[in-house]
Order: sequence, then C-alpha cells, then structure tokens
Amino acid sequence: MVLWAGSVVGVLLGLAHSAYVYRVVAYGVPAGAEPNHAHGLYFALWTFGLWLLFGSYVLILWLIGVLLYTIFKAFR
Repeated sequence: MVLWAGSVVGVLLGLAHSAYVYRVVAYGVPAGAEPNHAHGLYFALWTFGLWLLFGSYVLILWLIGVLLYTIFKAFR
C-alpha cells in the first residue's frame, strides 16, 4: 500500500515537473531558432521516470524515519 502511495505521489509530482522541464528545454532556445520538441520530450521522460522511481523510495524512507523517531522518542 505504501509503495502505491509513493508511486502516486511520484506520478503527480513527476507530471508537473516534467511538463515544466519540457517547456523550458523545448522552448528555451535563442531568439529566431526553432523549438526542439524531441530534446524537450527526452528530458521530460527522464524527469518523469526518476520522479516515479524515487517518489516511492523517498516516501518509504520518510515513513521509516517517522516510525524510528516515534519509537526512540517513546523510550526516551
């Protein structure tokens, strides 16, 4: 269940961030140059994939940290 929650968080943040990265990379070209959609899409896909992967990983680490903090705080 926790991995699914982390994946959902990763997907939502990944979509938002990859849309931003696509816009910056594809349209952030010098004046008069054509937008490079393929380059922007490449960067956006990598951004989305890394958010999806690390979204679950980071959520798990946060939950483990909160659990350990609660346990150590209770026995202090």
